[in-house]
Amino acid sequence: MCGIFGSISVFGDTPDLWDSDVARILDALDHRGPDGRGTWARDNFVLGHTRLAVRDPSSRAANQPLVTPDGRHALVYNGELYGEVELRKRLEPLVLRATGGRGFATTCDAETVLWALALEGPAVLDRLRGMYALAFVDLKQRTMLLARDPMGVKPLVWARTETGGLAFASEARALLQHPGLVARPDPAMIGAYLMTSRRSFAGRTLFDGVGSVDPGSVLQIDLASPDLTPTEIASGARFSRPVGENTATAAECAELVDESIRAQLVSDVPVCAFLSGGLDSAILTHVAADERARHGASPLASWCASAIEGGVELGPDPPMAREFAAVLGSVHTDVHTDEPTYMREWREHIAHLWQPLSTPNEIAISETARAIRAAGAIVALSGEGADELFGGYDGALAAYCAHASMEDAPMDAARFHLEIGSWVSPAALSQVMRGPDTDEISDYLVKTHWAAFECAKAEAGAHGTELDAHLRLQCSMNLTPLLERLDAALMRHGVEGRTPFADEAVLAFAEQVPFAAKFEARPDGVHASKKILREAFRPQLPQAIVDRPKASFPMPFERWSAQAAREAVKSPFVQEWIQPAALAAVASDPVKHWKLSWLIGNLGLFGEAAFGAGASDQRIAS
Repeated sequence: MCGIFGSISVFGDTPDLWDSDVARILDALDHRGPDGRGTWARDNFVLGHTRLAVRDPSSRAANQPLVTPDGRHALVYNGELYGEVELRKRLEPLVLRATGGRGFATTCDAETVLWALALEGPAVLDRLRGMYALAFVDLKQRTMLLARDPMGVKPLVWARTETGGLAFASEARALLQHPGLVARPDPAMIGAYLMTSRRSFAGRTLFDGVGSVDPGSVLQIDLASPDLTPTEIASGARFSRPVGENTATAAECAELVDESIRAQLVSDVPVCAFLSGGLDSAILTHVAADERARHGASPLASWCASAIEGGVELGPDPPMAREFAAVLGSVHTDVHTDEPTYMREWREHIAHLWQPLSTPNEIAISETARAIRAAGAIVALSGEGADELFGGYDGALAAYCAHASMEDAPMDAARFHLEIGSWVSPAALSQVMRGPDTDEISDYLVKTHWAAFECAKAEAGAHGTELDAHLRLQCSMNLTPLLERLDAALMRHGVEGRTPFADEAVLAFAEQVPFAAKFEARPDGVHASKKILREAFRPQLPQAIVDRPKASFPMPFERWSAQAAREAVKSPFVQEWIQPAALAAVASDPVKHWKLSWLIGNLGLFGEAAFGAGASDQRIAS
């Protein structure tokens, strides 16, 4: 993985950046790419890159930005391409011709992407299988493309500068080092964070004017135009498939997931895996360990993120993970996060990201990534995506089933999703948030969910049901924030996260599987989740793991957040956005009001990190 950055000024204007500005921005991306950095400037733009060397790590020719020999095309790329061998083989004769017989200069997948775009244009992005965020320049056409993978595994944010230019980067903190940008909170996104704990939503971020490129989206910028506003030339909707008429088999599911995991093991640096003892991580580690054994490689290293309190290990995950690791023969390590570590790292993580936490266990993931990197591994497999694609959230899915069966539903599907999954409900937002029109913010979130639900129903097709639409809406709203969380936690320590379930080919399969083959709500409350996935791997895994219900990460953040919340209620930033009565309730009993306490603690640390002593409008100091 890597960090990417670019800045464009209006053609003919003085460039927006000095060399010292570019260096400061790349410094803010150094954790994403500690193995090298480079820049490439032409006319009215500059591209920057920090490299985490995973493919062809010793090659200086693989350093980015990559430029074709004729100087026409350039690329900065943060990602990993799977199934690259076939693509490179197809391109090879064309590359030989274009380079006068020299051919590819590296074995790095970034060069394959460069030539694919140079030779076949943006349409080739429809055929790339992998995770990526990239910028691609064609100097002859005077265009720049910004693109993000269909699942949103890799982040990409952008903004218009004060002088009419445009800048983009892998992370908001790096982007906001640009001297033409001002850090201001987006009021609607403060409300969205309070309701959903998401750091990005519908192409917006917590910073006013800083957008997030949507998953699967391709934006085109005319470098010679006085208006540098990006035009979307392709959206993520092109990757959607309707529900199939016939239920796919468990054998087909096993074959596809197995292939995705094996494809994502390609690396020139050490690979390990997260193992919680649940179904998803057990599938990953089982297939990865088998692949390594087949090739005579050393045993797989597996890692379990967990919590400890009073010297006691919490939850069922660690012992289950150790038991399965013994069966696999993996070299297993537990990484325990205790309260002092959580409190210290909570502050440091937000200071590093200029973002609040999206889930409490982000700190445990980050601590495990720190240990993984210290042990010498650079790539880690993780199970994000299985719950969203195959129906793993029992409580919510059972509620959807109940909602869909009601003839006169008390609320539309969009509001229903927000109500059952919110930290602060739409109805309660006005009691918690102050400042802007909270009813307008609630309406914005409901309307956005409603539009997404209507789109999900249309994409599910003639054989899709309302439950298929519910699951697709849940996936569209949940998965990208979880992937962004994983990316942030791992890349903070220079570890590349790979998510074989969050794969375009797996998505294509899963969307064609009807809801009934994924989930069944049962009267006794013991619901059947991820049905097809469980049956797919039942012959290969212990019954205790296959039939184990989903368990939440056992971190007692309700208690651990109390002191931080008491401190945060004094923050000028928090007082600007939170109602006095809500602050008083948290101050009096933060454990009782633990959801609000956790949110307020995050907002206090976010305001301190991004806006200094509490000001909501602050130019980033140079």
